[in-house]
Amino acid sequence: MPIRMCLQLGFQGRHQTVCTRGDCHSRPRNHISIGPIFEKFHYLEVFRVTDSNVPAIGQHTFWGLIHLKVVDLSRNNITLIREDNFRGQDNLLELDLSGNKLIRIPSATFSHLSDLRNLSLADNFLVELMPRQFLNLANLKHLDLSGNPIVDLKPEVFRDIQKLKTFRCRRCQLEKVNPMLYSYLRMLNVLDLGDNHFRYLDKEEFQHLKLLHTLRFDGNQLSVIVDFLFSMQRNLQVLDMAHNRIVKVAGSAFENLVNLTHLDLSYNKLMSLDMSSKLSFLSPKELKTLTTLSVADMVSLPTNLLATFPNLRELNISGNHLRDENLQMLVPAKHLELLDLSRNQINGIDMRIVSLLTEIQDVNLANNPIICDRCHMGALIDRAHTLKWSKLPSCYLPESYRGTQISNIDGGGLDFCVSLDDEEDEDTNAASTSRNILSQGSLNILALMAGLLFIILAVLILGIVVCYSRHRARYYTHEDKRDLGATEKSIDPPATITSNEINFKFPIDDHVCITDELCLPPPPPPPTKQAPVMG
Repeated sequence: MPIRMCLQLGFQGRHQTVCTRGDCHSRPRNHISIGPIFEKFHYLEVFRVTDSNVPAIGQHTFWGLIHLKVVDLSRNNITLIREDNFRGQDNLLELDLSGNKLIRIPSATFSHLSDLRNLSLADNFLVELMPRQFLNLANLKHLDLSGNPIVDLKPEVFRDIQKLKTFRCRRCQLEKVNPMLYSYLRMLNVLDLGDNHFRYLDKEEFQHLKLLHTLRFDGNQLSVIVDFLFSMQRNLQVLDMAHNRIVKVAGSAFENLVNLTHLDLSYNKLMSLDMSSKLSFLSPKELKTLTTLSVADMVSLPTNLLATFPNLRELNISGNHLRDENLQMLVPAKHLELLDLSRNQINGIDMRIVSLLTEIQDVNLANNPIICDRCHMGALIDRAHTLKWSKLPSCYLPESYRGTQISNIDGGGLDFCVSLDDEEDEDTNAASTSRNILSQGSLNILALMAGLLFIILAVLILGIVVCYSRHRARYYTHEDKRDLGATEKSIDPPATITSNEINFKFPIDDHVCITDELCLPPPPPPPTKQAPVMG
């Protein structure tokens, strides 16, 4: 809710109404639409009511304000706008409705704003654009749709704004753009589609955009930059492809970029830049005008990188694991003004590099393990009072200087040369006794666990062997029984089995013996005595 409103002259001499932002949390929310309360301000040129919880625009809010040039209603609670809201505003040049709660804008809503140049609908809840959304906005030069959940940009919607110079649609949900859309926007100078979901760009993607000088595709999901992608963009000056997933840049990807001055490839998956292969796309012939280069988090860089770009003014090589000896790559860079060396592995800077760095307006050495002694940082510490950098580096070692900026250190009291390994050993010696005890305890525990594991493993193997042996014995026993049964079936004649009796078809031998008995032939019958013959 605004707590004060006044009429005053702006810096361009324009009459403007200014509403001072109030405390929206402690005061009741404003639910009053803006009505025709400004009609007496006939010469009003700038109308700015922001952060005031305005829910809607009245039908005749701007009636009679024929000199109005700028209307800023950003960061309110407007949910609906209609064609009648802007009736009579043929001279309006700028309209800012960003940060409201617009879900849908009817067709031809802005048709009365025939001279409008700047339109911002950013950070609303627009899902799609209606046909003839921009009817009669033939003079529109700058359009911002960023921060809306738009998934598709229909080319026909842009038919009415073919003089557009700047188009921004960051933080939307775009995965691709119909190339026909660009055929309606041939006059574009700035295209910003960062922070979307693009995965691939065809080599003919931008063939109609020959006047581009700024292209931002950072924060997408691109994995490759194909050959000749920018072959029609001779006027391109700024190219931002940072924060993608780029693993490959084709050798001719930057062909014809003869006017490029700013290139950002940081935070991709190009693990290294090799001048003979992966860096071949950074041809000195094509990119000799480059003044700003950002290749942060590339893991490793060639030592002759800057020899290719002698005109660099700004360089970001942070997060590349650079060490003291790697700083020699800076020698060819004679015109640097801004240098980011943060998040590397720099311990010290020798005299030659110190002379170069002190000529640079701003150098960032934050988050490096800097050793503040005479042989590592003595030369830079001696000149610290002359440096105009935005933030001076701090020491990591020795422990007594940790976190201290080099400007607060007396160079005369520095140790000659502190070894990083020695300092780390010194830090660890304070707890060496307890660590040894813990180490011994850990070894005993490990030995006990190893012995227990060995016993469990031995028991397991023994159990497997026993089970396997029993299985083999059972298997062969069953095999013998099956073989015996098969033999009997092949030689025995069939028998008839009836209830409670078995009738065999062959005579039964009573003298069949079992294996446990010794079968002997039956004894001969006793001799018979013959009766005496009576004679």
